[in-house]
Amino acid sequence: MTDTLNILVLFGGQSPEHEVSRKSAAFIADTLSRSTAYNVILVGITKQGEWKYYPGDTGAMRDGSWENDPGLERAFLTVDTRDAALYFPDAEQDPLSIDCVFPVLHGSNGEDGRLQGMLEMSGVPFVGCGMLSSALAMDKSFANKIMDYHGIPHTKWRSVDLSSYCNNKDSELDRIGSELDFPLFVKPANTGSSIGISKVANREELAAAISLAFEYDHTIVLENAVIGRELEVSALGSAGDLTLSVVGEIVPDRQFYDYAAKYEDSASKLVIPAELTEAELKEVNKYAAQIFTALNCYGMARIDFFLADSGQIFVNEVNTIPGFVDISMYPRLLAASGIEAEELLDRLLQLAFERYLHGKYNS
Repeated sequence: MTDTLNILVLFGGQSPEHEVSRKSAAFIADTLSRSTAYNVILVGITKQGEWKYYPGDTGAMRDGSWENDPGLERAFLTVDTRDAALYFPDAEQDPLSIDCVFPVLHGSNGEDGRLQGMLEMSGVPFVGCGMLSSALAMDKSFANKIMDYHGIPHTKWRSVDLSSYCNNKDSELDRIGSELDFPLFVKPANTGSSIGISKVANREELAAAISLAFEYDHTIVLENAVIGRELEVSALGSAGDLTLSVVGEIVPDRQFYDYAAKYEDSASKLVIPAELTEAELKEVNKYAAQIFTALNCYGMARIDFFLADSGQIFVNEVNTIPGFVDISMYPRLLAASGIEAEELLDRLLQLAFERYLHGKYNS
């Protein structure tokens, strides 16, 4: 490796989380650019799936005007294991060698293992979880099954696939109503940032919520709502050397912590650290480490919990590419634990190189 490392930051993508990806990537690029150790190379993926080399400033990434930059060039990343580089098919420009990829692609085709699988095949170091763990964490149905298998407490849930629902709509609604309690949440199995999620109070609201969720995935998950508090923990490292942040609490200003509350103007409160008893804190940390290990996570993850009014702790879900906007809990929780953004990104890149050097592309 050279003294200055070329870090390819991928942003945008074709998922409904395109906008927040741009903002997260801008935060990461700005932070990395403060260090002389890194040369940040930006490639945006449009909503049409085109890869574009972007030489401009991060402000245009945040507001979406980056696609109007006159310096944009089509680009692609080679998957040849001998030559990790960024190529420009329409420009008289030499390829740019790539030392590490930092994928900041929330949602499908970025957080779900597809991109990670391509990078594993090419042997390019990359930040974050590998193909299998990314796919498992992204799919709420499979993640819930793994939690059930390992005895990790999770709220009661059921899944429904599109074909079964279309063929037996009334019987499926009856089954859901008999097996779960209202209020409940209806979620697409494979989205993040609370996209496509509804909270329903009765059967009359259920059908509409299911139809909305099916707009985003062919499998949906339904879960009993938990009356209580929403907690989050940031995880950094590997199963054998894991750092867990202080626990944070979200106090939503609406029925649940939805997309707007996470990334737009909101009166929701973030309490860092959360006020917990020693016993509650111990349980949260125990289950955070268990689910991180059970899903074979690596590098980074944000783990979300419910603390029910009854006192029971439930794991909600695991996010393997958490948000990095200014109000995002993942970097804020680690900063509250003494790991500021610059150190956090240094550590994530170090972990990527450690996995590469040890040939551990099986996470």
